[in-house]
Amino acid sequence: MTTNIKAKQLEILLNDFELLSKTAMIQMQITMKLLQDNTIASLYDEAESNEIIMDRLEIKIREEVVFTIFQFNPIAADLRKIITYQDITTNLERIGDMLLNIIHFVKVSDLSANTIAPIKKMIDKMVKYTSEMLRNTIFSFSNEDSRLAYEVIAEDDKVDELFHQINLSLQEAFADKKLDKKEIQSMLNTNAISHNLERIGDSCTNIAEAAIYLTEGKDIRHGNKQ
Repeated sequence: MTTNIKAKQLEILLNDFELLSKTAMIQMQITMKLLQDNTIASLYDEAESNEIIMDRLEIKIREEVVFTIFQFNPIAADLRKIITYQDITTNLERIGDMLLNIIHFVKVSDLSANTIAPIKKMIDKMVKYTSEMLRNTIFSFSNEDSRLAYEVIAEDDKVDELFHQINLSLQEAFADKKLDKKEIQSMLNTNAISHNLERIGDSCTNIAEAAIYLTEGKDIRHGNKQ
């Protein structure tokens, strides 16, 4: 009887995690759409609703993790997975926060301005890479696929490089130029968007590292490859 209850509790945990993952992916898709057209008003309301869902799921999963450990004293393999759920849930909730940040910046930005247009192409690449990283890092955990997790970690270098390129491009585009209020706001918003995308890449890497810990029992954080 206890075994059946334990299995059901783990299933609840899995279902909540899958819903959280799905909502994060939907939020990423909304972000990509708004970067192409920031006039779609309905998407802003949907994004705010998704953020509430993700926040509540993060709290619910955290409570379920504590309850499961306290109630069932899980064996080592199950315990590792349960703890990994907690780590990944925290990073997914952070990704949700950063996506909403981007959406807020996009809403008040003119990314088609002449000075920003070339940089917008790099932002589009960053979004493409981070979207792929998010999808693949979720798959790497759900399917316990460490090979895919290592690929996600390697992809983060591309995101970091684009972030540095955008910073340099912004400096070059606005250096030695008298800026009006709109141009200053445009520069700051563009920098903030790229910064949040870079942090999303970092959080995807954290999830991939957790997936490797789950599948291989290795903690590779902080440069530890042992």
